[in-house]
This record gives sequence, C-alpha cells and structure tokens, in this order.
Amino acid sequence: MLTPFQCLLYCSRVEQKLDDVVLAASGSCIYSFNATNGSLLSRWSSLNAGGRNESLGAKLKQSDLELVGNDSQRVQDDGFERPEEKRKLSSVGEGSDNTSTEIVVESGKGPNKKYRRQDVADPTIIILVGTSSKKHIVVITGEDKCLRVFDLQETGSLNQISERHMPKRPCSVVLTSDESIILCADKFGDVYAMPLMGTSVTIKRENRDPDGKEIEEQSKKSFVPAATSLTVHTKRNQQALKNQQNAGNKAAEKKNLEFEHQLLLGHVSLLTDLVYITLHTEDSELPRSRSYVLTADRDEHIRISRGLPQTHIIESYCQGHTEFISRLCIPPWRPEMLVSGGGDDFLLVWNWLSGTILQRLDIKYHVNVLKRELSSQTTKEDPIRDHNAREKDDKTTDDKIAVSGLWIMRFSGEIHREELIVACEGIPALFVYSWLDAEGNFTFSQCLNIEGNILDLTVIDEKRSILYSMDNVHRPLTTTVAQDSTNIPAIGIFSYSADSSLWIMDSKFQDIIEGINRSSTRQRPFAGELARKSVALSELLYGIENLRKRGQED
Repeated sequence: MLTPFQCLLYCSRVEQKLDDVVLAASGSCIYSFNATNGSLLSRWSSLNAGGRNESLGAKLKQSDLELVGNDSQRVQDDGFERPEEKRKLSSVGEGSDNTSTEIVVESGKGPNKKYRRQDVADPTIIILVGTSSKKHIVVITGEDKCLRVFDLQETGSLNQISERHMPKRPCSVVLTSDESIILCADKFGDVYAMPLMGTSVTIKRENRDPDGKEIEEQSKKSFVPAATSLTVHTKRNQQALKNQQNAGNKAAEKKNLEFEHQLLLGHVSLLTDLVYITLHTEDSELPRSRSYVLTADRDEHIRISRGLPQTHIIESYCQGHTEFISRLCIPPWRPEMLVSGGGDDFLLVWNWLSGTILQRLDIKYHVNVLKRELSSQTTKEDPIRDHNAREKDDKTTDDKIAVSGLWIMRFSGEIHREELIVACEGIPALFVYSWLDAEGNFTFSQCLNIEGNILDLTVIDEKRSILYSMDNVHRPLTTTVAQDSTNIPAIGIFSYSADSSLWIMDSKFQDIIEGINRSSTRQRPFAGELARKSVALSELLYGIENLRKRGQED
C-alpha cells in the first residue's frame, strides 16, 4: 500500500501562459504533476544532497551503501573496526528514492567497546506554501527543521534557491501582503521574519564595550563542583564527582542563526497557527493601511498583534475557546472577520478587531450525523470486526473532534459563491458552510463524503473545484486501524454544480485524477517502509489530537 499525500498545492499559471501544476508531498518527496493530463513532471526528495530535483526522464541513482564522512573508512560487519559515527543511506526499492537513514554509534572503551545502530527519521514534508503567482514555493521539512524556498520552473520541476535551518520545528508559515517576507512560527511560541529570497550570511561577532573599545577575550573558568572528596564517600558518588571534575565547563554556546532574520514575538504556550492580514481604511486620522499578526496557541488564546515593524504591540485577545486552537482563517470578503477551530465541538466566528464572537458553528453535530450514517452501512457488512475496531479507536480519542483544516473558497461570474470548508482529523468527509446571509452568517450547506480520512485540500477558484488528498492506509474514522482495501485512490476532486447548487464528483476531471494516481504509483514509497522509521506513519498524518491536554476533567 502506497504512502498517501499529506500536503497538496495547486499552482495556477494562467498569467504565465503555462499548464497548471499540482504539487503533492508524500513522505519526504514532492511530486509535480501536470494538472491538464495528470502526468508526472518531476520529483524532489529532501534526502537528495543539495536539494537536487529528479525529472521524469532522469534515472534515479541507486546505491547499496553510501557513507557520509571519510570515504577511505568503511563499516566492517565482521569486526569491530568501525568509525565512531557514520551515516548510512541505503535504497529501499526499485523506482523509489525513499531511503532509510542509520547511524552507527560507538560506546565504551577497549574490549568493552560496543556498537549499536540508531535509526534517524527521514525529513518529511509538513508544509507547502506558494506565492500568489506560484513562481516561488516555500517548503518545510519537520525532522531537520528546515525551511526551503524553490523556484517553480516552466517545466514544472522545483529548483531550490535557499535553505534555512530553524532553531525549533516550524508549525506554520505565511507570507506578508507584498510576499517579500516569510513569517515562520514554531511550536515553542516564537515567530520569525525573514526575506523570501534570503540566503545564508556570515555573522560577525565583535567583543566591544559600550564605548566601542575592544575587550580582550578572557579564558573560560572551569566548572568547580560544590562537592569535594571530603563530602563524598560512596563509590558511585565519588565516580560521579570525578566525571564532573574531568568534564569542566562544557556548556554549549547558543548558536546564532546564519541567515537574515528577526524575532517578532513569542508565546508562553505552544503556538499552533499564524495569520497575517492588512486592513485598509479611508479615515484620514489613521494610517491608510495597517497590518496585523494573529497567532493561536494551545492554551485557547488568539493574540492580535500589530504587523511589521510593531509586532511587540499587542492590540487585544480573542477568548472563547475551551480547548486548544489548531486553525485560523480570515474570509477575504470580510477581512475583519476570523474563523477559528480546534479541540472544541464548535467553530467560532469573530470580529477580531473588537474580540467579540459573532457566530458559533456546531461542527460536532454534523460529525456525529456522519458517524451514524457510516456505522449503519459498515455494520451490515461486518458488524463484529467493525464494532471492535471502532470501539478501540473511540476509547483512544474519547469521542472528541479536532479541526485539522479551514479553507476559504470564493468564485464569481455567472455563479457567485463564498464557502467555508472544514476538515476534522480522522474524519472521511468535508463540511461546507456557505456565506448566504447579508448580515454575515455562515450556514451549513453540505457534507462531502470521502472514501478515506481527509488529509489536505487545495482550492481551484477558477475551476470552482477543490482537490483533496485522503488516507488510503487507515480505515475511515480511525487513525490506527489498517485499511483492508488497496484500491482507494490517493486524491480526489469535487466541483460545484450550478444546476444542482451542490458539490459533486465531476466526471470531466476523473481522467486527470486517475492519471495522477496512476503516474505516481511507481514512484511513491510504500506505507510499511515509512512506518518502520522512528516516526510512524500515523504520527506524520495525524498530530492535531496530540495538542489536547490530558488529565483534565470534562
């Protein structure tokens, strides 16, 4: 069974008079497809040195063993003459560039020297963001905490421009209104600003006092333990004291980021999502435009801060959630409005300027209706097995929901629609809310059933369609139970029908979807191979529910 696509991005290139491109991330690879016929254009892997891009016609390099470091040294399986630390990259199979990483670690000395192999998780893609023109793509890989910027070439392949390693794992990335600056938030609560086209720079360190005079570098004082041989008597404590005395002062210095950046703001709690918005006003007493940074965290807070360069000024807070907040979304037709969702049974619609709640959308009700419908269908097929699997998974999640995605879609012309699309973790459906009321209310309009749990979605406004990826490895409504069927596709598409005023499976796009699923079959890694890494497949696809605080009374 092939690994599903955890990230999707549709790149419209009408202005460039080029075919549209669909970028899909599966594991540590990004696949580029022609949106016209579904053919595979190129593939990029985070494991390739220097971010090399493999085109469709290129032959992938398959080596049985590659050691990073001194090429003259080799790992010998028969003896103990091995390098102290080596990295092994071995191919998984024919036609796949998904490789396993292994480190040989040495411990002990002399005849007691031992070696053990330690698996290292491959850097998997967790975020795909593009500029409005889709000429540049921002990619985040999780395990190596790396932010990369690519140029989407005319052929549809990705050319890496820069890579920047962040101090902590990023969780959200947005671009400013002029798309010249990247705002990158990490889960430790910090938000950094860096230029889109920035590169690595050499940081100069100067030892000068406030008057500008050079200061002579003083030798570091060695660490002196408070305990002495007179106060320590047992053999174990004496050995510990000796180790402390031999170690000295080995405190690691904080590494500076070797690229242009600016720390904008920080949260005490774990940061989950980030939105950047610019408001325009006609009031002569106020600036014509003012930008804001909206950040959400695990402690049910939404903070409203001013934009660059005044991000240290906090305007207000939006407080109304009782569980973590995982997603934020601003409708472009009402920029003063905010939609938020997370671990609660509901979504909240705000006027974020005043911090007031405008509407509460009960998403849990529609999830329960879907579960009852699916349960009645599957119970007829295999009641015992389905009941046991569902009961096991329900105990794990405690029958709670977690919002994993909020998307806004707006199309005009003969048909004018403004839609809010909601996805919940481990739920095989999309919930659509329509903006029909002139007073500013969302109304539930449709539930779109899908064959597998929804993973990601990208909107295609000009085609009035939504392209989605689904989990073809785990059973619907579960995040741990393996799927029985092997015929579930990786992606699908819905289109809005003017005749029925509903979202439907449009047959005119099925050839493209089948082409993407078929052309990627030989290239994508198998789910079992990725699951054997240190990071399980379920942890890659499902992580929102882990934000929920444990041990609280309901």
